[in-house]
Amino acid sequence: MIVQTVTFVIKKEGKEIFEAKTSKDVASMLGFSGCLSSECWFSEDKDTCEFMLVSKWQSKKDFQNWLKRPEHLQEHRDAHKNKETKPSIVIEKIRKSYEVSA
Repeated sequence: MIVQTVTFVIKKEGKEIFEAKTSKDVASMLGFSGCLSSECWFSEDKDTCEFMLVSKWQSKKDFQNWLKRPEHLQEHRDAHKNKETKPSIVIEKIRKSYEVSA
């Protein structure tokens, strides 16, 4: 089993957008083969918000298959395409993978 985390530190004005995005991602993970659990943790301070998606998977391959699904790849293409016209609300993105030891 592996645990995947991805943390997004975002500008405060993007809070509602990211609440919707992470809610959709959690639901998508929970319905995906190999996902054991998924949740989103949230914190905010004066200037930023932080969203951390935490998911448990049977294997790394299961998580990679979720990342490769067509709608996820399209989201990334769209975000990259709109970079010049719409500045990103994401300040930092940190992804980590952990193996569960006995």
